[in-house]
Amino acid sequence: MRTYGKRFAQLSPESASATSAAFGKSDSIRRHPRRSVRRWLMVALATVSVSAAGLFVIGSCGSRAGDGHGLTGTVRVAHGPTATVDGVPVGYARDRAGAETAAVNAVQALTQAGEGRIRMETVERAVVARDPGPGLRRSLGIGADRAADRDVVNLVPAAVSVLELSRSAARVSVWTVAVSRSSIGDGDPASVITAWATHTVSLVWEKDDWKVKELGSATGPTPEQAVAPGAQSPLSGALESGYYSFYIN
Repeated sequence: MRTYGKRFAQLSPESASATSAAFGKSDSIRRHPRRSVRRWLMVALATVSVSAAGLFVIGSCGSRAGDGHGLTGTVRVAHGPTATVDGVPVGYARDRAGAETAAVNAVQALTQAGEGRIRMETVERAVVARDPGPGLRRSLGIGADRAADRDVVNLVPAAVSVLELSRSAARVSVWTVAVSRSSIGDGDPASVITAWATHTVSLVWEKDDWKVKELGSATGPTPEQAVAPGAQSPLSGALESGYYSFYIN
């Protein structure tokens, strides 16, 4: 397994310098476990997000395997996924819709690993290409060895567009909103936070499936900024329709 740095401030190239000064170093985070959750949420919501608008639950993916390894369920969706590996969807069609779905699910899987709900090495084994780019390596380091807690961050797609597509590679833009619910300390009132972000996911066809080669994330645009997006906006191109999402518990 590859080893990466674990500073939450390195979630994306855009946020590294600003969040490092704001949130301090990892040793202080370990001394305040509840505060670290809040800090991670603020960093994650600034760079990794999703929108629940128009999504439908299409069913469970089956029960977990007893040993916690390998395929844990079968999914029947036209373009994939076709199975799950320890809670990570895998198995996509080698077409446009398969690449779109793989990109969305990869972003969501990284978010779940960042919460400690699945292991980051599981995500890496299931959906990451052999030689990931620097942005993806930073994201893989975010959730390494995290323990699950009561806080929740859900990342779902608001819009998806395909920027490039061939038989061997694809580049997909995923506009998302993250919704989190957390409290700073035990007994404190919970806060709900939302944040918008755009993720550019580069995929390669490897081992008969779409694998993530690189990931870049940037904040925004917000819905107000998306009303009449300019030519440089990630929403200026054609948006795909008909995307479905589902829960894996």
